[in-house]
Parts: sequence; structure tokens; C-alpha cells
Amino acid sequence: QDCSKFWRRVSVCWLLPLGLHSTMHAMSWRSFIPFAFALIGSVLTSFAKETADDPCRDSKGLFADAKLDAVIPLCDGNYPDTNSKESWLVLLYTQDQNTEVGKYFDVQLNKIAMDFGNFAKRGKFAAKGKAGKAKKQRKQIVWLAEKYDFEPDLTLPEKGLTDTAPLLKVGAVCCDCGTVPKKCPGQSGLTLKLIHQGEETTIEQDARKIPETVKAVLDIMGYTKP
Repeated sequence: QDCSKFWRRVSVCWLLPLGLHSTMHAMSWRSFIPFAFALIGSVLTSFAKETADDPCRDSKGLFADAKLDAVIPLCDGNYPDTNSKESWLVLLYTQDQNTEVGKYFDVQLNKIAMDFGNFAKRGKFAAKGKAGKAKKQRKQIVWLAEKYDFEPDLTLPEKGLTDTAPLLKVGAVCCDCGTVPKKCPGQSGLTLKLIHQGEETTIEQDARKIPETVKAVLDIMGYTKP
């Protein structure tokens, strides 16, 4: 669309996508100006509220787009407590480590998040096909064991694991962004933490190695034997 002329810019390029084109035509110039300012004010207020509600707005790092990532950016404002009802796998990282071609850790962590039942709203980390149907947690664990070839190591309880929620949530803490969270170790690198049943445990695995990381998590959660 040609948005060079003011009225065309307002009517076609601003209001038409919002469904307000006909409203403009029904108004006089004098009545439209207050309406336009009110509309702009509403948009700015909404944007300000979204920004204020985001505790990690200055430290999202490599996981900045919530719609495209299955991983949740974490910081001091939303880091999960050890007593969280949900289990969490958390990567503390510095961006200078994201250099291994074919195994960029932001991509690998998103894939790990998908393995545990988390998906982005759209893009390559969104649920596609059968993956979009929520599995019971027991079935999810068995599927992971089949996928990464550790079925003989399964130690599942006879009952339970019928919930269809993700096995755990996956988050990431940027340790070299504008605001450095207190949880950061203080040096360059990648550190994995598992928050589960009131404890926070360090996982001695490279997050870029997906099968080993998935297995290590399930070991600590008690669903497989080491």
C-alpha cells in the first residue's frame, strides 16, 4: 500500500488492519483527531503494561521471542523456587558459547524443551502433526526412551504419570546480558540445573548433547537408572 499521504496512511495503513476504516469515514476531521489520539494512547498503554509485566525484558538473550521459542527466558524476577510445583530444567549461559556449528545451544535447548512436551506458538519449534497432541507423561517418557535408545533403563512406577502436562518446563538465564542475574556462576560457560521435588541439582552434561541431557534429567527424576 502507498502510505506516503497522511490520510491514506491513517485510513489504509493504520486503521484498515484494525477494522476501523469505516469508523474514520463516518467522522469529521475535528471528531476524528481526539479519536486518533485515544487510539494511540490505548496502544501505548497496552505496550507499556506488557513491558512492565516482563521481568526479563533487559536480559532475554538468545530466547527473546516467546512465540518462536519453547524455552522460557529467566532472570531474578521469575527464576523458579526450589519448592515450585513444576519441575524445571534451567540453562545458565553466556552467549559467547553459541559457536558450535550444527549444535548451537539455543537450538539444542529448544529441541530438549520439545522432547519434554513444550512447544513454541509458531516456527520450527512449534508442535507439528502428531507432536501437537498432548501425551500422558508415562507415554512421553517411554517415547523418549525409544527415541534415544535407553528402554532397558526405565524404572517407571506401576501407577501414575497420567497427567498430560509437560514433564518439566525449560528455561534459560542469560549471564552476559545487560542485567546479570544472581544465579549466574560468574564465568563464561554453560551450566544445567534441574529443579525437582524441592531440590536444585547441577547436571553434569553438555546441553548441546540432547540424548545425554534427556537421559541425565530422567535419571535424577527417578524414571531411569543411571
